[in-house]
Amino acid sequence: MRAIHGLHILQLDGYKPARYTKWVINHISQCIEIRDLSIIIVFSIPVIIYPSFLEGNWTFPLFSIAWMIFQLYAITTRKKGEVKKPLVYTFRAKRLFGLSLFLIIGLSVIFGLFIQENRWRLLAFLFCELTIPIMIISAYLIWPVEQFINGWYMRDARHRIKSLKPTVIGITGSYGKTSTKYILHQILSQKYDTLMTPDSYNTPMGICKVIRGDLLPKHEYFIVEMGAYKRGDIQELCNLAFPNIGILTAVGPQHLERFKNIENTTKAKYELIQSLPSNGLAVINNDNSICEDLAEKTDSVPVVRYGVKSNDTNRLTAADIKQSEKGLSFTLQDNTSGTVEITTKLLGKHNVSNILAAVAVAQHCGMTLNEIRDALEALEPVPHRLQLMDSGTGITIIDDSFNANPEGAKAALEVLSDFLSNSTSQKVLVTPGLVELGEQEYDANKNFGSFAAKVCDFVILVGPTRTLPILDGLKNEDYPEDKIYIAKDLKDAQHQLSLRLSPGDVVLFENDLPDNYNEFV
Repeated sequence: MRAIHGLHILQLDGYKPARYTKWVINHISQCIEIRDLSIIIVFSIPVIIYPSFLEGNWTFPLFSIAWMIFQLYAITTRKKGEVKKPLVYTFRAKRLFGLSLFLIIGLSVIFGLFIQENRWRLLAFLFCELTIPIMIISAYLIWPVEQFINGWYMRDARHRIKSLKPTVIGITGSYGKTSTKYILHQILSQKYDTLMTPDSYNTPMGICKVIRGDLLPKHEYFIVEMGAYKRGDIQELCNLAFPNIGILTAVGPQHLERFKNIENTTKAKYELIQSLPSNGLAVINNDNSICEDLAEKTDSVPVVRYGVKSNDTNRLTAADIKQSEKGLSFTLQDNTSGTVEITTKLLGKHNVSNILAAVAVAQHCGMTLNEIRDALEALEPVPHRLQLMDSGTGITIIDDSFNANPEGAKAALEVLSDFLSNSTSQKVLVTPGLVELGEQEYDANKNFGSFAAKVCDFVILVGPTRTLPILDGLKNEDYPEDKIYIAKDLKDAQHQLSLRLSPGDVVLFENDLPDNYNEFV
C-alpha cells in the first residue's frame, strides 16, 4: 500500500527522485501512519527489555502470527482517500513498482534466511516500514534505465516529425501557454488540419507521445505547449519538435521555487526564440517588461510584438475592452491590416493578450482578419480556465481550477466582480492558493487575499497551513471572520458549499492543487 502511494506521488511529480525525496521529508506524517508506528513500538518493547523473549520455541511463531494479524487488520481498515488524478499504471510505473517490490521482498527474505537470532529476525517484520526509502532508492536505481528508454522514444519522435514536416508552433511562457494554445488551435482549425498537444502535455515524454501516436501526414500545423522547470528544458523540447514559429506569452515568478531566480526563468523561456530558424517567426508579448527586453534584443528571426497597452512597436493591440458575464469584446487593431471588432465567449481581460498572440500566428499562416474574427466568435471556453458552467440549480460556477499564477488569479477575481448580483446572492471564492512561487509566494497569496476581500461575500480556503498567507490578506482588509471557512480538503469545501449556496450565487474555483500538495491523507 505504501509502495503504491509513493509511486503515485512520484508519477504526479514527473518521476523526479530528488523532488520525491523532498516531498517525503516535508510529508513524513503521510508516509508512516501513527497507528502502525505505535503498534511497532508496542511489539518491540518486550524484545528490547527482554532480549530472550523471542528465543523460546513457541514465542517467535506466536509473534509472527500476531504481526500478520495486525498487518491484515491494518490493510482492511485502511482509509482510502479520494484522489483527483489517479495513479496510471504505465510501463514506466510498472517497472518502478516491480523494482521496489523486488527490493522489499528480497531484503526481507535475506533477513529471514541469514539472520539466525530471532530478535534480529524481527527486522524482517519491521522492514515493511521502510517502504518509502526503498521507493526513493528504486527511483534513483531505475533512472539510467528510464533515460535509455526515453532516448529511444525521443529519437523515433524526431525521425517522425522530420519525415512528416508539419509547421510547428511552439508556445512557452510563465503563464498563458495553455489558453493561447487552445485559442490558436480553434482558430487555425477553421481552415487547416491542426493538431495540438492535449491538456498540459508540455514535457519531453508527453510531447514525444503525441508525435508518435497522434501526429499524422494530414496535419499541416502542430501546436506544441512547452513547459520548463530549469534552464535547458525548452532547448530539449525544441530539439525534439523543431518549431518554426515561437510564441512567448510572459515571464514571471511562476515555478520560481524550481528556477530559483527570475534570470533563470528568463533564459529558459528565451530558449524557444533562440531555437527558431532564420525564416521563422517570433511572437512576443510586449506588455511584459521582460519579454519587451527580449524582443528588443532579438535579431536572429523576424519578431511580431503584441500588447494591450499602447506602444509604437506593437503590431497588434486591443482597444475599448469590455467584459461581462457573457464574455469579452474589443477592437483589434493591426497596424498593417486595419481593425476588426472581436466578440468572444472567453472570460477574463487577460485573455485579450492570449487572443492577440494567436491572431498574430494565424495571420502569418495565411488567415485574414475576417476569418479570424469569425473563428473567435465561435470560440469555446478553454477547459478549467475561467470556464463558465451551469450547475442546473441556479448556481453559476466559474471553473478556473487549472490557473496557478498571480496575474490569472487577479483576473479571475475581476471576472467574479463583474457578475451582476442582487441583494441576496453571494460571490464565493474556493481556493487552496498559489504555489511554487519561491520567495514571492507569501506576498502573492497575501495580495490575493486582500483583493478577494474586496470582491467576495464568502471565502473558503482549502488547506489550513498553505492558505495562511491568504488569511493574512483577508484580515488585513478587516474581512469578517464569519465569512471565512477553512476546509480540510476539497471534499470538505464542497460540503460547505452545499450547505451555504442558493440559486443566484456565483462560485469561483481558483486553482486546484494536485494530490502531492494535500495537507492530510
